[in-house]
Amino acid sequence: MAFKTWQVGLDIQNGQLCALGIQRHRNGWQLRHWWQHTLPQDTLRNGLVQRPDALVPLLQRWRRQLPGRISLRVGFPPQLVMQRQLAPPPTALREPDRSRYIIAAARRFFPIAPEELALDYRTSGDEAGSLYVTAARQEALQSWLDCLQQVSLTPDVLELTPAALFALARTLGLEASAALVHRLSDHWLWYAPQQNDRPWGWCPLAEAQDFTQLQRRFLPHSSTVWYSSALTEAVPAGTRALAPLSVLRSYQPPLPACDGAFALATGLALRPEDC
Repeated sequence: MAFKTWQVGLDIQNGQLCALGIQRHRNGWQLRHWWQHTLPQDTLRNGLVQRPDALVPLLQRWRRQLPGRISLRVGFPPQLVMQRQLAPPPTALREPDRSRYIIAAARRFFPIAPEELALDYRTSGDEAGSLYVTAARQEALQSWLDCLQQVSLTPDVLELTPAALFALARTLGLEASAALVHRLSDHWLWYAPQQNDRPWGWCPLAEAQDFTQLQRRFLPHSSTVWYSSALTEAVPAGTRALAPLSVLRSYQPPLPACDGAFALATGLALRPEDC
């Protein structure tokens, strides 16, 4: 029964909305649905939804195109979160002791009372076993959930948009020295596993007006860069065009004219649910 459920990635940005639905089959992932629509450039402000009047009617129209039961994964803006790397506890901890350790660290690192934060953590996967603690204000998180609930959408996963590139890179099987860069109308996202201290990140266009500046400042050690964009633009010199839909084994026309715009939606759809 699980194989019959569509995994749907929803990417909402200033300028456009992209959604992608996939379904697992014995020979791989099958594309079942894609949808793209323009949005006002002020739909989001600092990651918060500012134009629900424009967004909610579109989501209502989109929801009617989907099956009743889906596994929804929604991109969450990195502008709304704080993240810190945390050394692993001196001894292996189980719940609830592990959560107490994380909350105690949050009190030291974040200038907000822990009860006002939504906290998440994940292990780095390296030999050191470091933890990455992510915090967002409860009110910011709830504002996104309220917008989705107006159209009967309940996400199984809220994932940081740069981490969606991680899910995409893992499925593509890219080499460890490669980086993924995604250009949006007002900011950049990247995933670069060779940067162990911070493998993914983002920055506004004001900090890097073109790809050359971005690479020089944030990705100096990436030997190969796979590039995608929500804009209609040429791939920068020295990069390779990322084709996110190449992770799928079966699909049929019509397909998006520019599948690079669906990099985040594809990564979100591929992202597994939390255990």
